[in-house]
Amino acid sequence: MIKMKYKRSDETLALLGVLGEYSKSGRIMFGHQNAGHIGVGIDKTDGSESDVKNICGRHPAVVGIDTLSFTGYEGNMPDLIKCVKNLHRQGCIITLSSHMPNFALGGDDFYDYSPNITEGDCAHRIMEGGDLNPKYLRFLDMIVEFAGKCVDLEGNRIPMIFRPFHESNGSWFWWGEELIADSHYIELFRYTTDYLMEKKGVDNFLICYSPNGPVERADQYLERYPGDDVIDIMGVDLYHDHPHKGDGFSGILGKTLDTLAACAGEHFKVPAFTETGYRTFDDAPEGGYYEGLAPSGNLVDTWFTGLLDTVMSSEGGRKCAYMLCWANFSDLQFWVPYIKDGVRHEMTGDFEKFINDDRVVTAPVFLHATDV
Repeated sequence: MIKMKYKRSDETLALLGVLGEYSKSGRIMFGHQNAGHIGVGIDKTDGSESDVKNICGRHPAVVGIDTLSFTGYEGNMPDLIKCVKNLHRQGCIITLSSHMPNFALGGDDFYDYSPNITEGDCAHRIMEGGDLNPKYLRFLDMIVEFAGKCVDLEGNRIPMIFRPFHESNGSWFWWGEELIADSHYIELFRYTTDYLMEKKGVDNFLICYSPNGPVERADQYLERYPGDDVIDIMGVDLYHDHPHKGDGFSGILGKTLDTLAACAGEHFKVPAFTETGYRTFDDAPEGGYYEGLAPSGNLVDTWFTGLLDTVMSSEGGRKCAYMLCWANFSDLQFWVPYIKDGVRHEMTGDFEKFINDDRVVTAPVFLHATDV
């Protein structure tokens, strides 16, 4: 028995039980980032609509949100709180990621493509005793405020999955492995969750660790693992870049999910496929480029049903509680098909087959593990 470091509310422990049951059910919950307040074909941003719901009549089982919505980058906190409450009432599970800004620079930039971003040594300076620690704690206090204001109709805090410092084995974020040592990443991760959950009393978070894929070995996956006493969910992010038939993605994904599930089983954690998507990276005629799906001409037009078959044909995939596609920000940057003004994206039919497959779970999610 692993002794967990943090106190959790009864509702949060119930959520953990639900996730655990789905990981053993032979079915997988579908998730979509920002589904309730950002989309291509939705008019309302209060959690009542989603691009997924426009297609199948139901919300995703899991809806991702981000701390970027606290400060205007993807909305604002009061509106996001209303959205989360509405989604929770409709039986959606909430997962909160955090594209934290580089506190040494100011602004909202969380990427590390420029060497100038690393010169500020953000990761060390925000720790206790560092000159940027007060600034970092003000940011964390926004998370505390958000967690405390997201309550259900009975006044109980809404349980959610908190997924900070994701994809840390890459180096596109300031917390990446080429920018801070593994030991310091672990220290930063634990310092952050300690502050939120021990010092500030947040009890409605399950904590998720999610490096980037592909991963082939347990030691590779675990090199930045913060510890069994703080982690509840082991996830992995893996996108299908420049997709074409016969490119080997299915085998890579299956191996990654098998490695993930083996690690999760050994450490008594719930495995999850925390981010995925079809990424064309094609130039757009009007300027910019299509980061996710293209409006037309996608080379693998059965990608969603193929993804499901790949996930559910691997032992690791069948053990994942959920999988989540990234957000539909605009008609230049979207990862799930949409219907807008009566026009259906060319992959809508394949997505309908995927989302209506008996192996895929949408909202509402049963609140008690025994109902799964």
